[in-house]
Amino acid sequence: MMPELSPQSSLDPARLSVMLEKVNKALLQYCDKDWNYSRISLHLKPLESIIGPYALWIDLLQAKTKQGQADLKISRSEIAWGQHHSNELGILEIISLRINKALLESTSDEFWDFERPIVRLTGKEELVQKGVTHALWYEVVEVAGQDFDNR
Repeated sequence: MMPELSPQSSLDPARLSVMLEKVNKALLQYCDKDWNYSRISLHLKPLESIIGPYALWIDLLQAKTKQGQADLKISRSEIAWGQHHSNELGILEIISLRINKALLESTSDEFWDFERPIVRLTGKEELVQKGVTHALWYEVVEVAGQDFDNR
């Protein structure tokens, strides 16, 4: 089972679209080869249009605090664990792990003003209970690469 992370702060829904734009810009910095030629981006979508019990949400880790650093270490462990156990994970879990890996490898704490985003699976019911009407969903675009055919 993948380790659970207890984030210090959850993203305020009012800031979600601003953070989403910044996350997608950061993801563009990650090279196609590191994406394994399957580039992922996130989009805001009405909860009722997301099929299934889960959606994606952004939690913010306070990178300047001891707790935030501990949570970031756990997140890195989750990514490493997920890379070795991907056959045990659902697609949405794999998507969140790949996004988190890309964000950790392509950006610094300073880039995020020490509020580092971590993409998490969240139950849609939990979001509804918090009054959230939109959540994140993913899009995968396959891109061409010279190494793609040699895998």
